[in-house]
Amino acid sequence: MQKQVEEARVFGIQKFCKDMLDVADVLGAALESVPRKAVTPDNPHLEGLYKGLEMTQSQMQSIFRRHGLVQVNPLGEKFNPNDHQAVFVHKDASKPPGTVAVVSKIGYKLKDRTIRPAMVGVVEAP
Repeated sequence: MQKQVEEARVFGIQKFCKDMLDVADVLGAALESVPRKAVTPDNPHLEGLYKGLEMTQSQMQSIFRRHGLVQVNPLGEKFNPNDHQAVFVHKDASKPPGTVAVVSKIGYKLKDRTIRPAMVGVVEAP
């Protein structure tokens, strides 16, 4: 009975978590769009805004972890169709075929359920 209650709870927050991932992606893109060299004490408004965005992102990831939502970054791992979505093939003779060579979008798991597969580039056989 306890397991069923936990599964129902996880299912209940799954859609909300998926929706929040879009917010996390936008926040991450906003941070990545600012050249790190531009964030200086000479530009206090940008520096304050950037630090605020970093703190918001950190707090969001902390809340995600508290509720069992964790990032999946499979760089260098063997491709797993249950957790990854191959969006392109990558040529790299230094890595074995079937290895994730590029992660274009981080995936997420809620407890043990993949709620967004990582979007990846996979090494193809020569």
